Amino acid sequence: MKTFAPGALALLACAATLAASDWNQWRGPNRNGVLPQSVPLLNAIPAEGLKELWASEEIPSQDDGGLGSAAIVGGRAYLSVVWHSDVPSETREFTDIVMRNLGYQNPAGLGKERIEKLEATRMSLPPGLRGAKLDEFADQWVKENLDAKQRQTISGMVKGRFKKGKFAIPFEDYEKMQAMVDKPFPSEAEFKKWVEAQGFADFVKKEVYEKMPPTKRVAEDTVVCIDLATGRTVWKAKAPGEPKGRNCSSTPAVADGKVFALGSTHAHAVDAASGKLLWSAPLPNKAPGSSPLAMNGVMVANAGKLVAFDAATGKELWKLDKVGGGNSSPAVWQKDGKAFVICNSRSDIVTADLKTGQVAWTAPGGGDCTPAIVGDTLAVQTRNAKQGFTVFKLSATGAEKVWNYPMDPLRTQSSPIIYEGQVFLMDDNNHYCWDLATGKLNWQAPVPSAIASPVLADGKIFVLINNGNNLQVLKATGPERVELGKANVRAAWCPSPAIADGRLVLRMKDRLKCFDLAERPKPVVN
Repeated sequence: MKTFAPGALALLACAATLAASDWNQWRGPNRNGVLPQSVPLLNAIPAEGLKELWASEEIPSQDDGGLGSAAIVGGRAYLSVVWHSDVPSETREFTDIVMRNLGYQNPAGLGKERIEKLEATRMSLPPGLRGAKLDEFADQWVKENLDAKQRQTISGMVKGRFKKGKFAIPFEDYEKMQAMVDKPFPSEAEFKKWVEAQGFADFVKKEVYEKMPPTKRVAEDTVVCIDLATGRTVWKAKAPGEPKGRNCSSTPAVADGKVFALGSTHAHAVDAASGKLLWSAPLPNKAPGSSPLAMNGVMVANAGKLVAFDAATGKELWKLDKVGGGNSSPAVWQKDGKAFVICNSRSDIVTADLKTGQVAWTAPGGGDCTPAIVGDTLAVQTRNAKQGFTVFKLSATGAEKVWNYPMDPLRTQSSPIIYEGQVFLMDDNNHYCWDLATGKLNWQAPVPSAIASPVLADGKIFVLINNGNNLQVLKATGPERVELGKANVRAAWCPSPAIADGRLVLRMKDRLKCFDLAERPKPVVN
């Protein structure tokens, strides 16, 4: 018989309609990546791959719809989308998308001297330096001129400028365009007048004119409800929104018959059965990438600031101006009959009373990782390279560090899993497994995975790798790394899997798809 920590049992009881086998929010019913009750799942991936059960109608992602994951409750899948579209317009505007299409990446991490050296080198490259020789030159320049963190973050941009040579847009031209982001020109004529006055080279003007669309972006905050058995859209709830691109990448939370979603500018509550919009409330900051927590009549969101709303009315209950930021989602911890919200904030981990927002204690941390909590144990990946991955023992008065594993990853967005005396982290192209009590590294493996957080069900870990193209399955018990299989799924690379009732729901680039994971009884042969 499986047993659960007291905090886990409290979470499972937070919604009258929630079953232990549902995946009702970001990171599952206990918000720690583990499905506590599951039907038996496949012990190996079939040679022909996973059976696809259905594909939904078209649902945009990335800049057009974000990268949130699905929630599954009561035979329905729910997805929160800031649904973008382009409409013809007389106006012209430098947006983040336009700047990206023009090849812009902020060079601030290089520093003034390295920028000048980069540009002088780029402009002096001989015309005959091409192909493999140019690649070799660029690799050597990066090695000699960039430190380890710069090589992580901007080496691609540096190499790209070498490949474009004299036809790379100068940084000073980018600065002029960047100053106009989100400042629309009233007409195409005014836009062209501005471009001609900047002193851009002809090749720069040509590229700017080609990449500036004759449209403007509009958006609606949208919650989509899909029947888990058929993939048919049951309803869509819509509210006015603002175009904020892929920054809006939130997963909804389902509790007490309501779907709670963070849109572009507002939080929303929707009736889970009918799709009726119940309330909307303004967020402290726009375009959150984190996901809401809903329990005990309170909805909590990290939207630049940590804020709580009354789940029934949308009334703001409390707000912590100095807590929040980034893409980390709030977690919950139960202690002595009280519920606490734990937020991996900008530079520390903050614990506050769910009902009042009163801060109980803080601990070192900070980053985009959502903490995993089981009982009084918390595991989190931080952006502090010296602290790195850390396991804490929680108490009413604070968090005591049990052990830490220093690391300096490019990203800190994947969340860990605690299971049967082990803790797993799968991020920044590496998979780790430590002994939970001692911090001993059981195994480490280089695997091409990045932002999507793993999930665990039926003693197996499911994680997206290779930019979402493959789903890898690992055994979660025992100190050795055991791979059970790999399936070609071609999912989007950031959203995390959701598992319920033996079904795997994945966010694709243009829709949701559902695959059969259940272990079926073998037919009896007479």
